[in-house]
Amino acid sequence: MLLYINLSWLLLIGAVKPYSVSRTSSYLSVIKLILKMVGFHILLVFAYYVFQQNYRYSRELLLLLYSTFIISSTLFHTLLFLIIKRARREGYNYRNIIIVANQSKYEEVRSFFGSQPEYGYHVILVIDPTEMKGSDFTRSITKVCTDNEIHELFYSMSAMDQETLNFIFEFAETNLIKIRLIADFKGIGFNGIELENHDSTAIIKVHATPLDEWDKQLTKRLFDTVFSIIVIVFILSWLLPILAIAIKLTSKGPIIFTQKRTGRDNEVFTCYKLRTMRVNAESDLMQATKNDARITSIGKYLRKTSLDELPQFFNVLIGNMSVVGPRPLMLKHTEDYMGEISNFMVRHHIKPGITGLAQSHGYRGEINDFESINKRIKLDLFYVRNWSFWLDVKIILRTILPKKWLPK
Repeated sequence: MLLYINLSWLLLIGAVKPYSVSRTSSYLSVIKLILKMVGFHILLVFAYYVFQQNYRYSRELLLLLYSTFIISSTLFHTLLFLIIKRARREGYNYRNIIIVANQSKYEEVRSFFGSQPEYGYHVILVIDPTEMKGSDFTRSITKVCTDNEIHELFYSMSAMDQETLNFIFEFAETNLIKIRLIADFKGIGFNGIELENHDSTAIIKVHATPLDEWDKQLTKRLFDTVFSIIVIVFILSWLLPILAIAIKLTSKGPIIFTQKRTGRDNEVFTCYKLRTMRVNAESDLMQATKNDARITSIGKYLRKTSLDELPQFFNVLIGNMSVVGPRPLMLKHTEDYMGEISNFMVRHHIKPGITGLAQSHGYRGEINDFESINKRIKLDLFYVRNWSFWLDVKIILRTILPKKWLPK
């Protein structure tokens, strides 16, 4: 058990990278990374505990271990964060920088650093390359770097010309100065960039969503796997047989209803549900409506309580769905809405979910009009573009807990 605890912790460090924080990282983001690590580690250890029932491990010891670790780790990182920020405000642990950008951009960057002294950036020189070119530009940079200990050089991508850029990089490498490129994508939103090297060509890969990054995909997949196993072992193992008998006693037909739905990257997958309707030829074409005659007596209860969605935890375990994500739509609905709603297909950048941000805010079941689906899609798009582990946790809690328990 101790070997597993330590090995899984090392693997999580490689996946989540809790110590890869920058000068501009906020206190909340630092603590979130640590708590995320602990949360995933608890899930991993709990899964191990479930499958090793032949060994009796002390739950009290594990509780003491994690309680002590969470408190001590949070206190340590809080103290370290406060000491470093205080030192930088007092003028220690600083970085001297030069900004090369046009006027509108360098005023924006300079204002940012000036208003955040705890980041420890001292702006030594600001140069507008459109006003100072050729030998004047290179001479000015060289003199400032010679007279001052320059650590980093911020260079606007929109201000580049090949000759000046070659000089900047060669000079920076020779003088051990780090280069920071300022991305100037006006009006374009993105969640991160990644540099790819193809022989001698460098390509900037823009991440449209947080889940474009492999480590975040691994985080979400790890949570989905552990969560779905826990639900299947502790809930579905006894609840599904009971519901299966009730379905068989109230109508003829299969217990599990399967339907083709649209998944990640617009790929079609088979979605599992408990059958709530009498067998009919329109199940893939016409959505269930209020007081639908096709719905069975037990089906009304299953739909009202969302118990009909439980088999989708097998979809999650297989990997074509997630616990949280935009709800998968029938193929016909995808075909209808993709031409009517702006950015509709963005929701298919990630895996569909058993529950989602829209469902946790009350948008579930029958789609009555265009306005209803439009509101759902807006919430789905917000989720896709702003995903985080903690957002998933909030959505799960909003889905499970009674409304009276939730903050208004």
